[in-house]
Amino acid sequence: MKQLSRVVIVGRSNVGKSTLFNAIIEKRHALVTPKAGTTRDVLEAGVVWRGKHFTIIDTGGLDPAKNDTYRDAIIKQSKNAQTKATIILFMVDVTVGILDQDQSIIKDLRKLGIPILLAINKCDNAHRRKLASAFKRFNLPSFEISASNGSGTGDMLDAIVAALPESDIVEKKSDITLALIGKPNAGKSSLLNSIFGEERMIVSVVPHTTRDSQDVTLVYNENTYTVIDTAGIRRKTKNGDDVEVLSINKSMAAIARADVIALVMDISEPLTSQDHRLAREIEDENKGLFIVANKWDKIPEKDSQTVNRYAEYLGDQLPNLSWVPVIFTSAVDNQRTKEILTLALHIKKNLDRTITDNALGKFIKVLIAKRKPTIGKGTRRPRLLSLTQTGANPPSFVMEIPNKTDMAQSYQQFIINSLREKFDFEGVPIKLSVRSREIKKDEEPDLAPQKKRMTHRHRHY
Repeated sequence: MKQLSRVVIVGRSNVGKSTLFNAIIEKRHALVTPKAGTTRDVLEAGVVWRGKHFTIIDTGGLDPAKNDTYRDAIIKQSKNAQTKATIILFMVDVTVGILDQDQSIIKDLRKLGIPILLAINKCDNAHRRKLASAFKRFNLPSFEISASNGSGTGDMLDAIVAALPESDIVEKKSDITLALIGKPNAGKSSLLNSIFGEERMIVSVVPHTTRDSQDVTLVYNENTYTVIDTAGIRRKTKNGDDVEVLSINKSMAAIARADVIALVMDISEPLTSQDHRLAREIEDENKGLFIVANKWDKIPEKDSQTVNRYAEYLGDQLPNLSWVPVIFTSAVDNQRTKEILTLALHIKKNLDRTITDNALGKFIKVLIAKRKPTIGKGTRRPRLLSLTQTGANPPSFVMEIPNKTDMAQSYQQFIINSLREKFDFEGVPIKLSVRSREIKKDEEPDLAPQKKRMTHRHRHY
């Protein structure tokens, strides 16, 4: 897929870059707070204006505090985005006027030889619009805007698309949206950097380095992926600041909009109650799911059975997720990180799979030959009359049994496990409803039982 034109928003901290980014994409995607330095990583989103497609990019402030742990990384990320820009949107704050930092930033931007547009923000009234004349000294095409209420942004976007190169590029919709979810410091950003092939996200040993849920679009094996890197989710405490709370809320929202979830765990450490809680919450969302056992490089003295031992450990710790595949990765060594994309796409296809009534009819006959249905409440043994798929993503089925009978929960789970094994619903939650109806005379009795135990799955490489 060809690269879309890139419009990069740059400027000092707190001039309103993230607010403008959200206004242009018409979503509250970038984290916005009064606190300087809230934005750390670059954020990207697709935009269509006047029939033209381009990518808008938000960056961190170019004047982070000298004591900011991420100062060098924020500046590096922003400058890297600038060098790849088609157009630079330099943003200033009319309420504070021209500062020395603005002068220094514009001097550096001119050296890039990339077209620059000036967005004079916070021009919310006539008095402030008069103050905007002070910025004429920059001798740039300028626009008096208010990112908070959207005034002036339409004219600015008209100028942006007019300055874009002529192109017949049409934005391709992603084949899959994959969210990386996990505790702080599980290695989510490192994994994304490894997959992407460059330092796309700021990585640090300090928890909650990532604040925004970051959407990154990439193409792998001719499939288009949107990968969401999220802030680490930890248990709620009274010590979390407002930015952290907002970050965690955005991480939980990422689960809702993803097709498939990669639950990232630090396999070099024992699972914690937070890992268990995250697993339960994700399971309740009925999304495609797999476990990324990251930091495999930290496991000492590995042999041919090490993978099996750790897979069994995860199976014992997370018995409700026996249907979830596991992939063992090392972001540091780039070990099996690309396979995350392959597995995610496989699970997405499983989510969308539909099974014909004919195939399900044959499946029932084999099923009851293996194991006879067991009684739930009451005294009459149920019979399997029919099985029908009623929906996909997640796959949903209805099992019919005779009136005045009840099916044991254990047998319902046996049906789900058997469906997953027979029709390859790996990594996919299956919904099964049981309802009763009158028996028809030509419906045959069940056959002899035989039980098969399901085990936790993992991927060998």
